[in-house]
Amino acid sequence: MSFAILGAMFIIGIGHFAFGFTLINGLETFLTMLLLSAIGLVLFMGFGFIISGLAKSESTIPPLANIITLPQFLLSGTFFSVEAFPAWLQPICKILPLTYLNDAMRKVAFEGLKIYQILPQLGIIALWTVIVYTVATKTFKWE
Repeated sequence: MSFAILGAMFIIGIGHFAFGFTLINGLETFLTMLLLSAIGLVLFMGFGFIISGLAKSESTIPPLANIITLPQFLLSGTFFSVEAFPAWLQPICKILPLTYLNDAMRKVAFEGLKIYQILPQLGIIALWTVIVYTVATKTFKWE
């Protein structure tokens, strides 16, 4: 988790100093973005636990990881706006947990919202976290 937070600090720092990204509320925006990164990390670590519990061998881990991560990256608004997708695909996009993490990050980064102003997104992320760790407890085994 420490390395992931350091990575987030590095990415936000590069964005600010190299590309001129404005931290609207300064240090507060920076810290809120780090908190959101940590929350997202906890959620997506749960997916990793599920994958490691389902994988029968090391060679099955990458395909299983891709089944979960690729739709997240492509459909959650990371690279393309959810509104750019066909109408039939948008409800699927709006189910994905990364959609809500992206939305929360954008609201903090671009609109300067405070953590208490993104509670709807955090609530859905929390719901996903409960679901993911419930499944992870059923699939993960220490061996």
